[in-house]
Amino acid sequence: MKNYIFLCSIFLIGLNLKGQSVKNVAENQFKINFINPGIEYEFAVGNDATLDFGAGLQFVAAGSGANFYYAFIPALNAQYRYYYNMERRLEKNKRIEGNTGNYLALSGNLFTADVIIGNVESGTGTAGFVGPIYGIQRTYPKGFNFGMEFGAGVYFQSDQNFRSIDSGFAPIISFSIGWVLGMNK
Repeated sequence: MKNYIFLCSIFLIGLNLKGQSVKNVAENQFKINFINPGIEYEFAVGNDATLDFGAGLQFVAAGSGANFYYAFIPALNAQYRYYYNMERRLEKNKRIEGNTGNYLALSGNLFTADVIIGNVESGTGTAGFVGPIYGIQRTYPKGFNFGMEFGAGVYFQSDQNFRSIDSGFAPIISFSIGWVLGMNK
């Protein structure tokens, strides 16, 4: 019985120590974006991993010259981010506050066909993108934030009844400038 209690104690102490490991990412942060106007909420799900959810207007463009089309359309996005260089940044005495670092992510975006601003007519249905991306995020002491992402993945379009009308492979590039709320350092 003493061996059983001893082994259970060692197991529980081990779990407790593992549960107290230091997180390199912020527990949660709320951000306002200006280039693609919207809001974003990112929260920790591991020592170097976060889930990021956003809602706002997304800039989309296609074509060139006289056939260049652009629009700001409503969008929802979600990402699982793994910040792979946090330990290295700490070793070099660089900032990691506000999830300042480089990351790999699986990204999913969903768009409606309602054009808010642009040179195309609103349509019906939805469109989306799913794929891996590489990103860089920097947050400065007063909360100023910028980010850049690029990757490639599968896009899709559906009609108002969610029947597929187009799909394929495409690149994605995204830039953001914004403000992380609550950073007063």
